[in-house]
Amino acid sequence: MEQLERLSSIARRRIIPANHYIFRDGDEAISFAAVNSGVVKLIKTTSEGERHVIGLVYAPEFLGHTFAETHKFSAAAATDVDICTFPRQAFNRLLLEYPDMQRWLFEFTVQELDVTREWTLMLGRKSSYERVASLLLIIARRTRNAGAQPVHENCAEFELPLTRSELADYLGLTLETVSRKVSQLKQQGLIELRSTRDVVVPNVELLAEAASMYEHRESAKAAKVAAFPA
Repeated sequence: MEQLERLSSIARRRIIPANHYIFRDGDEAISFAAVNSGVVKLIKTTSEGERHVIGLVYAPEFLGHTFAETHKFSAAAATDVDICTFPRQAFNRLLLEYPDMQRWLFEFTVQELDVTREWTLMLGRKSSYERVASLLLIIARRTRNAGAQPVHENCAEFELPLTRSELADYLGLTLETVSRKVSQLKQQGLIELRSTRDVVVPNVELLAEAASMYEHRESAKAAKVAAFPA
């Protein structure tokens, strides 16, 4: 309880409108943030000036790294975002005082690496159909884990945090391929589209079968993220 009170004392709440940057690649990393609600997209810009979406951050995940002097990527609000920021130096002092927080942060970092490895494997070995289904499944699960709806329900409803063009870039596919696969999933009854970005998944388990993914992986990650030391 004491460490949570200390953490709250250095926190600053910020509301970031959709499409606004939170920080940019190369900026000094003066703070570390926890996402309370909304979705943040991580962006890397190449030396040629091309922007690529490299990740998504949902509640209750963290944004930034506590020991980096500068940010290695940009972060922008994909939707309206509510975050709590913590001054990096003050946060690091708390880590030294409370070993439980150090251990928790280490476990979270390991989970991030595991997710990155699985994503790399998916891009290399899955078909374009499975890639699109997998990404929609991941977004559905993370939306549920963020508290948008009861996790025991076998359905999901969410707003896509990325445009079709950004989805294609994220998946390493063409825009035309993504559109075809989304239409195929819709025709098969695995998803419903209420608009171009409002998606309903009637049966999460059936979508998982189409994506060749298993429920326990994302659930295990969500459980560890939620287990902040008391």
